[in-house]
Amino acid sequence: TAPGAACAWHGFATALCGIISLISLAVLSYERCCTMTRTAEPDTTNYRKAWAAIILSWTYSLLWTVPPLLGWSSYGPEGAGITCSVNWHSRDANNTSYIICLFIFCLVIPFAIIVYSYGKLLCAVRQVS
Repeated sequence: TAPGAACAWHGFATALCGIISLISLAVLSYERCCTMTRTAEPDTTNYRKAWAAIILSWTYSLLWTVPPLLGWSSYGPEGAGITCSVNWHSRDANNTSYIICLFIFCLVIPFAIIVYSYGKLLCAVRQVS
């Protein structure tokens, strides 16, 4: 049977919060790297970049969590059926392609940005000391 609307909403909200967390960490690490390796003084009175980063993070996360509501994969019960999440169990092409894209664009790429940013920052700190 198809999962109910409450389960789909729970799965969507859970996925959105998880993805927004990782995307926000990637954006913050990149911003921290740029701020610390730049020679110019940062402009602390201009919040335009901060708002742009927040809007970009939420938009990117929504782009990856809305498709299951529209038919590219789905949200459904997971584990013992107590919580709902992305349908990890179905092996059809529609679902598998979504899971692969989710893995690459919402885990691998943000993680790579975090590793790159903090690696570059670590190298900059070592050069100074």
